[in-house]
Amino acid sequence: MFKSTLFLASALLVCGVARAQAPATEVKALTARLNQLMADPKADDDTEVRVSLADCGFRQTVRKYRKPDKASTTNIAISNSKNGSSWGFKSNENVELELTLAQEWAEVGSVTYAAKEHDKGGSRYYELTVKRRAEAKGKSSSGLASTITLSLNTDNEKEVAALVKRLDAVRQQCTSRRG
Repeated sequence: MFKSTLFLASALLVCGVARAQAPATEVKALTARLNQLMADPKADDDTEVRVSLADCGFRQTVRKYRKPDKASTTNIAISNSKNGSSWGFKSNENVELELTLAQEWAEVGSVTYAAKEHDKGGSRYYELTVKRRAEAKGKSSSGLASTITLSLNTDNEKEVAALVKRLDAVRQQCTSRRG
């Protein structure tokens, strides 16, 4: 009797932990699709925008590579992390500018999207916004990483709405795991 009760309690504990974490395959697939949609085939510069959803967080990295004729010997790296949000900046001989903005899912209050139009050509795209939750005592969120915005190069609203729903499910799973 004791062994079966112990086994049942262990099984419930393991199942509870498994449900609380976002499945790695879903996080990987969602990350890959977001990165595909952020790639702008019409871009004429060497800027790369990537997103990562690892470790129950949301991280955006904007990187502009140096052109071979604009070499630099100056290396700069600064970063700040506080209350579940962080930012970083670096520059070196290969990267002219790298800006990283990150938030833990537990600190995110909303994930929304809105239709936009490109200045050139007027084609439609969607802007996905990950906004930090408001602080206690009625204060609004603040800091460089309080809002992260991604441009998704698609005019398919159904797909964007489905992506936001999937992101919110990942966020909920991560926040329920942390308590």
